[in-house]
Amino acid sequence: MYPLWLIPVLPLLGFAVNGLLSLGSAGSRRGPSRGFVAAFAVAMPFLSFLVTVGATALIWNSGQAIPAQRLWEWLPLGVDGLAFGLQFDRLTALMLLFITGIGTLIHLYSVGYMREDRGFARFMAYLNLFMASMIILVLGDSLPVTFLGWEGVGLCSYLLIGFWHQDHANNDAARKAFVINRIGDLGFLLGAFCLWVAMGSEASLRYSDIAVFFQGDAGRALAGTPLIVAACALIFLGCTGKSAQLPLVTWLPDAMAGPTPVSALIHAATMVTSGIYLLARLSDVFVLSPQVMTAITLIGCATALYGAIAGMVQWDIKKVLAYSTVSQLGFMFMAVGVGAFDVALYHVFTHAFFKATLFLGAGSVIHALHHEQDMRRMGGLAKAMPVTYSSMWFGWFAIIGLPLGSGFMSKDLILERLWVAGPLGQGIFLIALLTALLTAIYMSRLMYYVFWSPSRVPAETRAHLHEAPFVMAAPVLVLGFASMVAGSVWFGLIERLNGFEVWLKPVLSAAQNVVASAHLPDPAAAPHDHGSLAWVVALCGVTAAVLGWIIARLLFKRGPKQSEPAPLAGFAATWTNGLDRIYDLLIVRPLQALAWVVARVIDQALLTGVLKGIGEIAGFLGEGYATCQRSRLRVSVALSLIGVVAVTAYLLMPVLSKAA
Repeated sequence: MYPLWLIPVLPLLGFAVNGLLSLGSAGSRRGPSRGFVAAFAVAMPFLSFLVTVGATALIWNSGQAIPAQRLWEWLPLGVDGLAFGLQFDRLTALMLLFITGIGTLIHLYSVGYMREDRGFARFMAYLNLFMASMIILVLGDSLPVTFLGWEGVGLCSYLLIGFWHQDHANNDAARKAFVINRIGDLGFLLGAFCLWVAMGSEASLRYSDIAVFFQGDAGRALAGTPLIVAACALIFLGCTGKSAQLPLVTWLPDAMAGPTPVSALIHAATMVTSGIYLLARLSDVFVLSPQVMTAITLIGCATALYGAIAGMVQWDIKKVLAYSTVSQLGFMFMAVGVGAFDVALYHVFTHAFFKATLFLGAGSVIHALHHEQDMRRMGGLAKAMPVTYSSMWFGWFAIIGLPLGSGFMSKDLILERLWVAGPLGQGIFLIALLTALLTAIYMSRLMYYVFWSPSRVPAETRAHLHEAPFVMAAPVLVLGFASMVAGSVWFGLIERLNGFEVWLKPVLSAAQNVVASAHLPDPAAAPHDHGSLAWVVALCGVTAAVLGWIIARLLFKRGPKQSEPAPLAGFAATWTNGLDRIYDLLIVRPLQALAWVVARVIDQALLTGVLKGIGEIAGFLGEGYATCQRSRLRVSVALSLIGVVAVTAYLLMPVLSKAA
């Protein structure tokens, strides 16, 4: 039996060892050996990557998924109980390959970025725990096991975003991420309960059982019923929290408070992709709820446009990339909403490479500029940092959708699937194309302000500018190269134009056939073609990318203006902070008012007054009773006997009256 348990246990071991080292060195000036901490922290996810590659090779050779492995009985649910089990199919293989692979590179980058930090061992321990949690989320064979990892990445995001806890702003950002994600997590739990109830006598929370049930007649008969719609809507609420969709989007830009490797890990390869993974894993359920699928499309579209507009008006280099992640996640959800689960996962895959490249490249820039993040104080860095520049150029080329870049292929496939999804999809297509144009503008703006415009770096900093150390530059360069070639994975290593789609077909084909049958007269037909439509969509996408680049060149070539126009500054603040203000108005202030009423009126006025009155009454009665007490024993005994006689007579009175 293949040791799947090693994949999460190895980074968990890294967390345990480095966590204990960080605890043991608390208060010590010397601390644990940074070389050992770094080597152990990087080796554990790398070994997980190797184990994942071995498991994927087994699937490739056999053509079948590795049988689910039940490690121990966990919860007494259903007839057979629920085991803590792991499964490794083609979807798991896809997710874990880039989670462990890119995660290892981010760990290696962190060695250089955080080496001088006093909490180095603690930071690397948190990264390992984050990896273990994400692996459990993907590797679990049931909703409860996935939820365990789901909560684990939520905890780790709190720990890592607020890692530099001396700054209260970082603590606020960490708490914000934690609380908003808990809202989504409640939806996850309630949705799982609804699924359990809907399945009736065949109730199970294992993914394999859920797929079999909803692919059968009994499950298909539940299509569109209130319970299934509620289950899908609630689970999607959980996904909006983890994957930062409207309205639970505001935590992700604030997550930039953490160290840059954290931003890369959260935004590229792990936490924010978990929502897309869960929707794909439960695709057989979601296609039976067209109302929720439509809502996913609309919310994804609105989120993509919102993130793109917000990215246009940011000055913090990390905030630009954060809103870019929000926008790209919107593209993924649009694909899910029209049933293109394979294309959504394809964009998850390509996005992991180019967004990790951009974040780590931005981290190298910040590191070289002594933690400067404002693009107004950058510029002219292409010559000073050639490795970082070339890597970020690759990432920029990919994300704006220029030909042969990985983003070009995955984004255009999303546009293509939107167009063939009917009138609603065609309307969404136009908004998605506008969003692609805005993406090219704000990403080119970033490149001009950081690399291509005249230098605005202070003279004292410019004199000491240097390229990032090798341990940081090497992962960025590898990821930058992968950003250009990762798109070719769609074609696979077999003689097919859609090898990526073929790879995922055993997991997703049943659900996608349900969607295809709603749009095509022949349900067995492919939901897309690679003929004239593909060329037209590609032409539209390339036109948007080139036009956006040209607009950015005209507007931003010479760098930012000395003073930002007041209307633009006001719009930027309103657009960026508008949701937070709405939350403050609709949720925070009413809760504060309710808390004031409870504290001042109910607690202090009512409860305190009642308790004070009870105390005064008890004191008055006690003083009155005390006056009846006598110091002589004979008097006390006599009074006690009189009391006993009186009580006995009272109790016997009904008996005596009946006898009379």
